[in-house]
Amino acid sequence: MQKWSELYSNLESSTPFLAEQLVQLDNSEVPVPLALIKGYQFIGANTAALEYFESIEQNFVHSTPYDFSPRLQSSGRSSVDYGQQKLREALKGNIVSFNWLHLSQQGTELPTKITLYPFKLNDEDVVLIQFVPMDRRVKRRSQASNGFEMLPKQLMSITLEDSAEAVYITDKDHRILAVNKAMCRICGYSADNILTKTPHELNLDNLNHNSLPRRSLNNNGNWQGEVWKYRSDGSKFPAWQSCRRIYADNQVYFVNLFSDISEKKKLEERLMQQAMFDKLTGLPNRFHLTKILNKAIDEIKHHPSMIGALMFLDLNGFKNINDSFGHSTGDKVLQLVAARLETCCLEDAEIARLGGDEFTLVLPKCVNIQEIEAFSEGVLSLFDVPFEIDGQKFYLGTSIGISMFPHQSHEANQLLSMADTAMYSAKKSPNHIRFYNTAIKEAAEKKLLILNDLRHAQSLGQFRLVYQQIIDLENNKMVAAEALLRWQRSNGTILEANEFIPLLEENGSMVGVGMWALEQACAQMRLWHKQYNEDLKITVNMSTSQLEHPDFLIMLNKVLDKTQFPSDKLVIEMEESALFRKPALMSALLNELKKLNIDIAIDDFGAGVSSLGRLGTLPIDNLKIDSSFVHRLNEPQGEELCRALIQLAHTLNIRFIAEGIETQAQKILLSKMGKGFGQGYYFGWPATADVFAAESLSQLKITQEVAIHDTVCG
Repeated sequence: MQKWSELYSNLESSTPFLAEQLVQLDNSEVPVPLALIKGYQFIGANTAALEYFESIEQNFVHSTPYDFSPRLQSSGRSSVDYGQQKLREALKGNIVSFNWLHLSQQGTELPTKITLYPFKLNDEDVVLIQFVPMDRRVKRRSQASNGFEMLPKQLMSITLEDSAEAVYITDKDHRILAVNKAMCRICGYSADNILTKTPHELNLDNLNHNSLPRRSLNNNGNWQGEVWKYRSDGSKFPAWQSCRRIYADNQVYFVNLFSDISEKKKLEERLMQQAMFDKLTGLPNRFHLTKILNKAIDEIKHHPSMIGALMFLDLNGFKNINDSFGHSTGDKVLQLVAARLETCCLEDAEIARLGGDEFTLVLPKCVNIQEIEAFSEGVLSLFDVPFEIDGQKFYLGTSIGISMFPHQSHEANQLLSMADTAMYSAKKSPNHIRFYNTAIKEAAEKKLLILNDLRHAQSLGQFRLVYQQIIDLENNKMVAAEALLRWQRSNGTILEANEFIPLLEENGSMVGVGMWALEQACAQMRLWHKQYNEDLKITVNMSTSQLEHPDFLIMLNKVLDKTQFPSDKLVIEMEESALFRKPALMSALLNELKKLNIDIAIDDFGAGVSSLGRLGTLPIDNLKIDSSFVHRLNEPQGEELCRALIQLAHTLNIRFIAEGIETQAQKILLSKMGKGFGQGYYFGWPATADVFAAESLSQLKITQEVAIHDTVCG
């Protein structure tokens, strides 16, 4: 530690004014409090400054101006930020003056005018600080008493002795001079075992003279932080310790305080567990996955010949379990899925659950794409065996989307988005596995564009209905018309319902658009009743989300009242899967529809998984045989399948409607299988209301007029 006189005499400046200022300050009749700062620490101070701050050189040197300041200045600004700003101004070569509130080491408030002078010391930038008391009588404000100085020393000693925080005081050689009861209780030593020994001799902590706390204590006079402490039995525990160097009676002392923070650390671990892991399955959550993925991305940079993969899994059929058996059963299924993934994949991949039925696997190092494909096929095979809960077997599948790093992306969130996009594409692929690529990206962008346009399609009047006739196969008469939804986009392209209905379901617009279509169809058929034939029925498709809406029957009745449409001329079509998602709800709904004399048709029958026993208990009027069966009529097996479906309908006393009839041969063959109806391009293409009326209904009217004429004339 250099003496003040040596430091002051070595100050240099190329500015004449600053050189003169040095001489004036040194020759002042009244000693001026001065100090030197290098960086942001004091490196020296004259006697006047030490007296001003009621400190000694050992405590003052290596401290900072903020150690002798309140946290905030009277202006409300941070002492640290504002002080460093002023020091930086001085280091640029400026003389800076400002008012400042200091605190002496004893806590006395010191309103001070500060002047900063830039100098060089051994070719290094330093700042000379001049402290001028702002009290005109050069008197300090009396310190506001906190009461401690009024108490007997014996009371202070008892308070320290009985403190819940461990306290021990050492000399300059770190030999323990005094301990309190908490120190003995926490560490398991008696006072006799501890006194005169060093913490190192007692194996109390793992600090040595070269450790950061020791160096900070020797350099700055204080330190605090988290350390490991050891008890007398050798067990260790985390502690928060603060140390301070004190000079008293010309002696150096070190005051050490610490507390056992084991419970706090356990709480932190529990909170970390909750923040990083999924509560239901115990797997890492989305937040933790990001950390895992970032680590894998960093590590693979050191292995340029290898690739990493992120696999995004979505369970196929899980929603049906939740809807049919409840969320409690669904949660148990998710736990079984997580356990199966962990058992089979944990050695090769990091597994996480993002939420719902979405899981991810991170493969940190793979040799090639073939290895990733083989692993993903292994994951698919995990779902070949059903999941069993309380004797009930649940069959699930999964779709897997895969993104790769580092060549597709170095960003965790982007990789996750890519894998998610690939997973949606995998749902439609034959093997349910898709790697993210440009084609998938373009399809996703196209879908997003369509979704954006779809949000405004109804308000822009872009939806319209076309109609296709349904014919009695026995007498070739039209008995009904099916209303089919179309969307004409702003660019003129026309999309069929199957191209955008799933997107309407996705963005929550299906119910509104569906009820609009129902109202349009009923109003149009009401008009045709007046113009052509009041016996014609109108068939309208209803999505599952419409049927499950709590106000569906209310909305339906409003449409019938508004259009004055006879309910017995309305046929509601629904997918067969809608019957089994929520059986009790659908059964009640169908019974209510039958009370209104509304016919019920099951669309695309045979294309999905049907429950024949369930069909026999429901009030169903029509089965629409899926067009895929009609297209196979030229095959022996296809013909037998159609015949079986028609016989089933007759057995259940349900009418059948064969969809997709395109040739006369198909029509003739179906008519021989039994009494029923047909629909398809052979009878007419879907057409707008005007065209349908001109081509189909006008012909119907002519046929009726001829029949009436023949009856009258006959």
